[in-house]
Amino acid sequence: MPQRYIPPPTPQYALESGPILLKDGRTATLRPARPEDRELFVEFLERLSPQARTFRFFSEVRPETAADLLLRKPADEDKVTLVVLSGDPERIIATGEYVQEGPGSTSAEVAFLVDDWYQGRGLGSLLLERLALIGVQRGIRRFHAFTLAENKQMLDVFKASGFKVESHADSGEVEVSFEIEPSPEMVAKFELRERVATVASLMPVLRPKGVAVVGASRDPSSVGYQVLEHLVLNRFQGPVYPVNTAATPAAGEVPVVGSMLAYTSIKAVPGPIDLAIITTPREKVQEAAEACGQRGVRALMVVTTDMDTQQIKALVATCRHYGMRLLGPGSLALMSTSPEVQLCAGLAPKLPLRGRLAMSSQSGAVGLAVLEYAREMGLGFSNFVSLGAKVDISSNDLLQYWEEDPATGLILLYVESFGNPRRFARLARRIGRKKPILAVRPGRDPVVEALFKQAGVVRAENLEEMFDIAAVLAHQPLPEGTRVALLSNASGPANLAWEALETEGLTAEVRDLGSRASAQDYLQAARELLAGGYDAAIALFVPLGYATLDEVAEALRTAFHEARGQGVNIPVLTCFMTAGRPRVRLGEEQVPSYRFPESAGKALAAAYAYARWRKKPPGEIPDHGVQEDEARALVASLKGALNKAQTAQLLRYFGLETGFTAEGIALALRVKGDPLFGSVLTLALTGLPLGEQALGIRIAPLNDSEALEMLEPLSGKAHLESLQDILLRVSRLVEELPEVESLELSLRATPENTAVTEAQVRLRG
Repeated sequence: MPQRYIPPPTPQYALESGPILLKDGRTATLRPARPEDRELFVEFLERLSPQARTFRFFSEVRPETAADLLLRKPADEDKVTLVVLSGDPERIIATGEYVQEGPGSTSAEVAFLVDDWYQGRGLGSLLLERLALIGVQRGIRRFHAFTLAENKQMLDVFKASGFKVESHADSGEVEVSFEIEPSPEMVAKFELRERVATVASLMPVLRPKGVAVVGASRDPSSVGYQVLEHLVLNRFQGPVYPVNTAATPAAGEVPVVGSMLAYTSIKAVPGPIDLAIITTPREKVQEAAEACGQRGVRALMVVTTDMDTQQIKALVATCRHYGMRLLGPGSLALMSTSPEVQLCAGLAPKLPLRGRLAMSSQSGAVGLAVLEYAREMGLGFSNFVSLGAKVDISSNDLLQYWEEDPATGLILLYVESFGNPRRFARLARRIGRKKPILAVRPGRDPVVEALFKQAGVVRAENLEEMFDIAAVLAHQPLPEGTRVALLSNASGPANLAWEALETEGLTAEVRDLGSRASAQDYLQAARELLAGGYDAAIALFVPLGYATLDEVAEALRTAFHEARGQGVNIPVLTCFMTAGRPRVRLGEEQVPSYRFPESAGKALAAAYAYARWRKKPPGEIPDHGVQEDEARALVASLKGALNKAQTAQLLRYFGLETGFTAEGIALALRVKGDPLFGSVLTLALTGLPLGEQALGIRIAPLNDSEALEMLEPLSGKAHLESLQDILLRVSRLVEELPEVESLELSLRATPENTAVTEAQVRLRG
C-alpha cells in the first residue's frame, strides 16, 4: 500500500505575499524582503530589546550590521526572507528566513525574529509554516535551527509546529531539525492557527461591544439615519454612537441625530468602538476609514456602494495599515440574533427570527429579499451577512467562524464568484462533516458543480429550493436509508413526490387514502407507517371537502408526537396543498411544511444525498513515490509544447508509461489550467459515431474516492483500478507542476488493464 500524500494547506491569499491575520485578530501584511527595506530593518532591529537581538544573532550586534546579514543573498544558495509589516507608516514587526545549506542541498537553516510587543500573537508559527511550504516547493526537505537554550519562545514555536522535531542540547545551545513535507499533524496545526485568528478577527464584526455610525444624518430618508434607527430599534446590546462629520452646531448647541447625542468626529467618541458602519458618500469613505484607523476601531462595515476601483484599493490599503477587518463595500446587512448582541446593522429594518441558520450573501438585494421568505417558513438565523464587494471578509472567513459556533447548525451561501475556490473546497470538506453547507450560485458552470460535489456542498437550484432543503436539515434528523413512506389522499400529488424521490435513488411507497379520507384515517395510517421501519415519511393533504386542514394537521401532529415518544427518529415532512403554510410542531421540533409535493420530495432527496456523502470516509491520496524534484528540474527551462521525448520523460517521473495498443475503449483524459480553480480534469469517451461523451469533471487534487466516482460510468466495462491509478498520478503531476498549462492523454481501457497510447503536454510561457 503506497504511503499517503498530504496536499499542502492553502492560505486564503498568496503563499509569499498578502494580508495575514494575527492570533488576536489584527491584520498585517506579509511579503518577501527587498534590498530597499534596509532602513525598515534597521528601525526594526533598533526597537528590539538587546536580549531579542542576542537570541537571534548569539551576540550583541549593531542594528546596521544585523540588517545587512538578514538582507544578504548568497550567490549559489537558495534563500527566502519574509517580512511582516503593520502600521502607518508601515514598519517591520517580524521577519523569518531560510538559507539552503550549499548548492543543490535539500536541507536549510531557518530562523525568525518577532518584535517584542508582538510576541505571543502567532507570528513565529506563521512564518515557520510559510517558509516550510515555500521550501518544499523549491526542493527543500529538511529544516534545522540553532538557538540558545534560554530562548523558550523560539523552542516553543518548533514544538507546537506539528512537525516531528528532533532536538540536541550542547553547551547552552539547542539544535533542532525536522522534515518539512506536509503531514496530517502539520496541516492540522496550520488550520487551527488560521481558524483561531480568523474567529478572533470577526468577533468585532459579529459580536461588537460598541458601534459607531459614520455618516449618521438627521434626514429620516438618508441611509445613515436608517442604519442608526435599525440598530437602536432592534435593541443592540451595546452603545451606539452617531457620527456626523458634516455637522456644524452653533456655539453652545449640542449636536444630535434624532434624540441621540452625536459626534462631529469619531475621535471624539468617548467609549470603545469595535465596529464602525460607514454610510458616507463614496468620496468621503477613505477619509472616514483613516479616522477610524487612527481611533483604534477594530472593523469597518462599508454600506456605501458604487465606489470605483481606485477608491476601493485605497480603502483596503488603509484597513491593512491599521489592522482593521473590512466588510463590503456595498454590504447592506449584518445581523446577529444572539440575545447578548442583537445586532441589526444595515438596511434591513428588523432582525430575523432567532434560529440555527447562518447565511452569507454576496448580493445585498438578494439577501434582504430572502429574510422575509425565511420568516414565512418559520426559519430562524444565528447570523446573516451581506458581503458586498468582499474585498476582505469573504465566505471563507465566515465558514471558519461558523464551524465551531454553537448557535449555528446549518450554513447557507449565495455566491456569485469565488475569491479562493481551492481554500473554499478545503474548508467545506472539513466543515461539511460537522454541519451542512447549502449553496446557490447563478448559472450552471460544470467546474463549480464539480467543486461543490467534491466538497460535499449541497447545491440548490434557486433560493426557494435552498430554504426548502434548509427546513429539513435545520429541524429534522438525516435519513439513514432509502425507504420513504408517502401518505396522501390524492394520487397526482403522490406521484409528483414519488418521481422527485426516485430521481435521487430513494424508494417511495405510497399509501393512498383516497379522496374521502378523514382526519381519523390520516391518524391511523400515519401511526402504521411510522411503525413500519421506514427511513423517512412525507404526509400530503389536498383539501377535498371531507376533512379540514386543521383536523389533518392535528392528526399528523399526534401521530408524529407518539412516534417520537416510541423512539422513531426519522425525518417527517408535510405538504398541505392550500393557501397558507400550517405549522406542525412537536415541542421544540418543527416539522417542515411545503406547498407542493415535488418540493418536499426534492428537499428530502437532497438531505439523503448529504447524509450519504457524510457517511463516506474521507478519501486519501496515495504517494506513489513520484520523482517531483526531477520533474521540476526538467520543466524549469522549458516553455510551450513539450516534444515527444520530453513528454515521455515527464510522465515517467510520475510512473506513467506510453505505449501503442488498438484494443479497448477509447478515452481522453484532459487537464486544463483554470486561473481561478486551478487544474481541471475531464474524462471523455472518444471515437463514438455521434462524437465524444463526457464522463466526468473534477478539480485537482483528486483523492482515491473522487477518482472512483469519476469512473462510475465505466463500471463493468473497464479496469477501474488501473484507470484510477492514472487519474491520481496525473492529478499529482499537475499539483506539483503549476507550470503545466494543459495535458492530454489518449487511453485504451479493457476489463483487464489500461494503456496510455499518446500524450501531449504544454507549459505556460
